[in-house]
Amino acid sequence: MSKPLKVFITYSHKNAKAKDELITHLGLLKHDGIIDIWHDNEILPGDRWRDTIFSNLADSDILLYLTSAHSLNSENCNKELARALNAEIRVIPIILEHCNWLSHQLNDFQALPDKVLPINEWAPESKGWHNVEQGIRRVVNTMQSDTCSSSGTSKVVLLPELLFQHGNALMMLGQLDMAIKAYSDTINLNQRDTRVYYNRGTAYYRKSDFDNAITDYNVVIQVNRDYTDAYYYRGTAYYRKGDFDNAIRDHTEAIKLNPELAGAYNNRGSAYAKKGELDNAIKDYNRSIRLNPKFAEAYYNRGTAYADKGEFDKIIRDHNTAIQLKPDYDKAYNNRGNAYKIKGEVGLAIEDYTKAIELNSEFPQPYYNRGVTRIRLKELEKAKSDLTTAQNMGLDISALFHNHYASVEDFEEKTGIQLPEDIAEMLTQ
Repeated sequence: MSKPLKVFITYSHKNAKAKDELITHLGLLKHDGIIDIWHDNEILPGDRWRDTIFSNLADSDILLYLTSAHSLNSENCNKELARALNAEIRVIPIILEHCNWLSHQLNDFQALPDKVLPINEWAPESKGWHNVEQGIRRVVNTMQSDTCSSSGTSKVVLLPELLFQHGNALMMLGQLDMAIKAYSDTINLNQRDTRVYYNRGTAYYRKSDFDNAITDYNVVIQVNRDYTDAYYYRGTAYYRKGDFDNAIRDHTEAIKLNPELAGAYNNRGSAYAKKGELDNAIKDYNRSIRLNPKFAEAYYNRGTAYADKGEFDKIIRDHNTAIQLKPDYDKAYNNRGNAYKIKGEVGLAIEDYTKAIELNSEFPQPYYNRGVTRIRLKELEKAKSDLTTAQNMGLDISALFHNHYASVEDFEEKTGIQLPEDIAEMLTQ
């Protein structure tokens, strides 16, 4: 294996929390012996701090500049940057927030995350940090490959890295089965590289193969118990399997490691909701929204929890916000339509169901909901057409009907509408 590259982190102490988050996300690279990390917290009592900083900078390979309004105005950060430039050390700006970095000498360098979207605009922020980690991996791999090539390193050493990068490329192209094979081949050659298990777990997750995804995330967590994203995605896989207790446990662990992880609160809230713990769910959605007021899914999920509590005005309010943030949110239109229907505002309900169908013609629920609502308006041919469409799309309309009405007679008594025989038969098969 190549000698670890030394990574020097320069930052304003106002951004110490971001520095700690970066170190956490680089934990696997460090554990696998791919990089060493140095920052000013490594200075020991009695060390001459300026000499210690600049001597460590001098033998570094990469300078990571955590970029914010504070660091751009920091004399120490900019002195460290100047030394790195003079020593021709590779500089990677990491943009934490919107700031005037393009007017700074950093504007000469390709920055992270991708598309220079600041960390604080990613939802959840862990996705931004994961993107940064992947970018740094690419740089490190390229630098080590160049070193290996110039020193005549054998193909046996390079092959696992080439297979890993091939797997990454295949996953970006959506070729999940081929990516999994490439990652598996990599593991056969090097079973210690936990980043391969993490990426293979992600590929399994995208295939909805949650058992294998969890198995790979287990390996990552056994090696690095502070890896926030591994807990987050393992918890999401547990949720998708219907194992809500383990989902809650993993998202709770992710929150302990990163208390500002809005996505983990949202996902834990959804697991609580599935367990019928609606008050806990709403508390988590509230926290998620406070951390990320533009998180459309959290508003949608909180609105759904209010639906289960029968608080229809709150449903409409939250789905209004979700739709404002995400105008193509078909499920939010459908659920808001349900709330309008229960409130007796059937015209608005029909409008929302129709909009949901326009946005996603393969979404069967709004066809069913619009069909039942049209029965109330005595638009029976249109109602039958909608119900037939929902049924042909595989929706069990009889089960949905019996969720709300014990029988045709119960429906007729509650609505005052007599169902035609053919529609009654469709709804009670």
